[in-house]
Amino acid sequence: MIKNIFTFLLIGLMASNVIFAQEITEKKKKEKKEKKEKKEKQPKTEKITSTDESSEEGDKSLGVVFDGASIAVSAGLNYYMGDIAAYKFFPRPRQFGDHFTGGFKASIARDIKWGLGAQLNYQRGSLIGTRKTGKNSSTVSFENQYFDMSFQVRYLLNKVLFKKNEYNRFYIYGSIGFGSMWYRTRLYDTETLNTKDYEGWVEVDNTKGLAQKTLSDKIPRAKTWTIPYGLTVNYRYNYKIDIHLDITQTSTFTDRLDAFDRSWTAKDKYNYIGLGITYNFNRTKDDAPKKKEKVNKNDTETSDNSDNNEDIKSSIFSRNKSNKSKKSSSKDDELLNIRLKLFETQLKLFEMQYLLGQ
Repeated sequence: MIKNIFTFLLIGLMASNVIFAQEITEKKKKEKKEKKEKKEKQPKTEKITSTDESSEEGDKSLGVVFDGASIAVSAGLNYYMGDIAAYKFFPRPRQFGDHFTGGFKASIARDIKWGLGAQLNYQRGSLIGTRKTGKNSSTVSFENQYFDMSFQVRYLLNKVLFKKNEYNRFYIYGSIGFGSMWYRTRLYDTETLNTKDYEGWVEVDNTKGLAQKTLSDKIPRAKTWTIPYGLTVNYRYNYKIDIHLDITQTSTFTDRLDAFDRSWTAKDKYNYIGLGITYNFNRTKDDAPKKKEKVNKNDTETSDNSDNNEDIKSSIFSRNKSNKSKKSSSKDDELLNIRLKLFETQLKLFEMQYLLGQ
């Protein structure tokens, strides 16, 4: 009878140990399953496809024709270089009032490839000059009103002059082309104001024999071919707007731009220096100039300290987590070992009692 009771108890203990081991394994499986479900439930960041990007850009785009296209307007000063100029290259400060006049310029440009581009220009303004043409001659002056149109080829000089720099906001273009100029000029005595010669005008019949002539504009303007060349310095203000400085010299095919000519002198020229704005089509915010971030020493030190503190906190937090998980797993393992040891001792007791009962 005692023997049966012991066997029954032994079987019950074995069954309880097996059930406890199964509970621990099931608990671990549940924990793994929950971790997987949490990972799957986390929202995934949607990647923007190239088609989406192109559609967004396409809404802003005006078409392939406008890629690299721009329009520009500027206002500035003109000064003349010729027989009636009292200087060789540039007027002295005291001569500015006698030789500088205002001018206006508008252009349409487009970049083509490899830094090459083309532009169409329209320029309008006036030219003046005054000079004593000889020791025994009187001082003469002239007034010129003109407009010109030209086609120019331009090249981006940054590739030649500077190294590639993503923070550079300045772009320098060199340009040369061919065009035409339409003008009217009147040459007169500076003291008496009597007309000495003219271009692009016609005399009124009543004043042909008089020194003080009356001129009429009832004939077409005088015309000459031109070769403009110069530099344009663009400062990229943002992704659409540039501020530019235009320095252009125009050589003409005539020596009568001032209505005065000499056989041994060169053809007349005029210069334009203007400041203006350029609007660029089909540029997006990705084309905006990059800005250099100013970094203070105090900010770097505080950021370094905060980064170090965050690293320390994260490492401590991760250690605590791992320690907790290790502790929980170690407790389960200890309980399982204790149950197994109890089972072994019970088996030994059963063996001893069985032997004693015999």
